[in-house]
Amino acid sequence: MAESKHHKIHPLLTRPGARFACSGSGVCCSDIHGLGVLTRSEVKELKARDKLAVVYNDELEGYCLRPVDRSCLFIMGEDQRCRIHADSGHMAKPAGCRRFPYGLIRTPHGGRITTEHRCACRTMGDRPPVSVQDADASLRDRKGKLEHDFDVPRRIALRRDQRVSFDRYVELESQLIARLNAGERAETVLGAKPLPELQNSSWAAVAIEHIETRDVSAGGEAYAWFGDALLHLATGHSPPQRPRPWHAGFDRALASSRETPQPETIYNDWIADEIWMFRWVPWGPFDVARAELVTRLAIARCVQGWMEKQGVAPGQAAAEAVMMCELAAEGSEWPSAVATIVRSPSPAEPLD
Repeated sequence: MAESKHHKIHPLLTRPGARFACSGSGVCCSDIHGLGVLTRSEVKELKARDKLAVVYNDELEGYCLRPVDRSCLFIMGEDQRCRIHADSGHMAKPAGCRRFPYGLIRTPHGGRITTEHRCACRTMGDRPPVSVQDADASLRDRKGKLEHDFDVPRRIALRRDQRVSFDRYVELESQLIARLNAGERAETVLGAKPLPELQNSSWAAVAIEHIETRDVSAGGEAYAWFGDALLHLATGHSPPQRPRPWHAGFDRALASSRETPQPETIYNDWIADEIWMFRWVPWGPFDVARAELVTRLAIARCVQGWMEKQGVAPGQAAAEAVMMCELAAEGSEWPSAVATIVRSPSPAEPLD
């Protein structure tokens, strides 16, 4: 895609403090909710490898990789290696697999490399700082061209009635990320309270929507955990005990790590990335985003507590909870709920 007058893809920028290295946990190759959607050419290539490689996903309205025992059918053995990668190399994989966990957004300052936390390799383990070279290789298409996801607005809405230049926003954002990297509690940095008032809706109703999306996939199970925690925060609901959808992958990541993951470090890293990647821009102003993030953080802490009661180590419990809460943001239910957050008065403290 050509660079616009106000947005550029170079230089590639990494968030201060972001770390990642693939340790082969296999979580990102599981049936998070659908392994796709695949392009027509990818469907053709995959079927040539295995006639049973793809399946139509009604919810996603497109073809996805077929899961077998909750993992992609191309995953091999206990080491969770990708057969496509092993046989034909990195570039032979579908674009979604090739890019994950990276994303790329264009800004007036350059291309921001983003990372998703829907894998144990992103949240746990011995991870070096995010490598521009590694991300660059993953984000290029088969013709060698960098593919970006979207352009950020030139002016950023801090509140319903306040917009600032991108440069000014970056000044404010940099302060928040620095505080998170320094270990200050995320709720304090965000300056908002969970479960802000909704217009013509309730958090209990939102919670039930998530619980009702539960299906046979690991992602569906995670939605139920997320909904249970939100309903507990909203009403005191006591949930049934549910299986942990990705426990095997997180167990592998913990076993292979020399580090003991700490919940607060995991949460701060996640919140910093959520701010950095501008996932929140379509949902409303930044004060709404901060209230939304505090709400998902409260849900994550609730899930963490329930998992600890099942004997899961605190850091691993936090990492699994973060994955659930990030996944929920990718569905249709959560953005629809966030769009109804009452914006006046502002749901968060002023930044300047």
